[in-house]
This record gives sequence, C-alpha cells and structure tokens, in this order.
Amino acid sequence: MDRILILGASRGLGAELVKQICAAGYPAVGFGRKQPQLARLREEWPLFEYQLADFAATAGQNLVLSSVLAENFSKIFYVAGGGPFGLYSQREWKDHQWAWEVTFQFPARLLHVLANAKSESQVTMVGSAVAESSPDPLAASYSAAKHALLGLVHSLRAERPEWDLRLFSPGYMDTELLPKNAAVRQLGVFSPSDMARDLWLWSLRADDIGHKVYPRHPS
Repeated sequence: MDRILILGASRGLGAELVKQICAAGYPAVGFGRKQPQLARLREEWPLFEYQLADFAATAGQNLVLSSVLAENFSKIFYVAGGGPFGLYSQREWKDHQWAWEVTFQFPARLLHVLANAKSESQVTMVGSAVAESSPDPLAASYSAAKHALLGLVHSLRAERPEWDLRLFSPGYMDTELLPKNAAVRQLGVFSPSDMARDLWLWSLRADDIGHKVYPRHPS
C-alpha cells in the first residue's frame, strides 16, 4: 500500500493530517522535533511511524532527504514552518534565520532533490493565505519565507507542468503559532482538523491549478 510522508507531523495541521491519513487506512511516516507528541500519535494510530528531525539543522535535513530518496512515497506533505512574532528589528537575527531555513530554504532544497531525482510523488507545500502575498506586520521573516515559497512553487509548476506539485494556503488557524490573545481570533479562526480533512481530500483529486487558497477568516 502507498506510504505517505508528513514533514512537520508533531502538532497542529501536521498532526491532524496524520490522523486523517491513518483513518483512511494509509500508512504514514512523520518527521518532527517534538518526540512526546509524535509518540502519542504513534500510540493512537498504529499505521503511523516517526523519526525525529530538526529541519533547521543540516543533519535533520539530510535524514529526511535520505528517507525521501530511499522510498517512493506516493504523497509528500511539507507542513513545517514558523517564525518570530514582533518588530523585525527587535528580534534576534538567529530567529529570522530559523524562520527562513524551516519555512523556505529546506522546502526549496527538498524540491531541488526531488526534481533532480525526477520524482513522481505528489508534493504539497503549505503556504499561508495571510502571509504569502501581502504584508504581515510583526511577522516579517515568516511572511518573506511564505512569499518565496509561493514564487518557487508557481515557478516550478511552470517549468514542470507534468509534476503534481501543489500549494495549500489556509487562513488563520487555531494552533500554537497564533497567540491565544491575538486580536485576529475575534474574527474567527479555522480548525486544524477541518483544514487537515480538506487538505487530504484535495490531495485525492486532480487539480490543474495546484493552489488552494482560503480566506483569512472563516466566512
């Protein structure tokens, strides 16, 4: 049976996606940094197996890339990402570097490896309807990475229209990345479980555009 890879599986949208995939009867392999959360997923869903990897570190990236090249996953989902919240000038440089590495540079490296290997895996990157095509005050480095990811995916789709490469762009979600006291919560936020269900079902359908975009807030 097809095996499916989730990069960033330990929490939020990634963890909910694991549940959707395993509930549908597919074996899933997840990578992430949070061992307790991954272990709990494994206990709940026997079809799930995991490995620990820090996507901001070369060793973690190489571990993922070795797995990708060794096994022909039918679908690959890159869900990881994040960045510092606050004034750009007042956050440490290393925080911005982390945001760019995890949110754009490693996804870009992954796509480069897959393209060179002429992979036929369906690959879905998770973008952001909030940050990928407009300013996102107090999240400048995260927004820059998501802008770059959008440009990369659209450009690669133009280069290789036969490759099923996709970008899934949700609005504000109720995850740890969004502070509990964030003003945007008053306008409504999406449920990660609902977004994971939509993402999984979308991956099962053909889509010539390859970009699914949500509003910032639920209607």
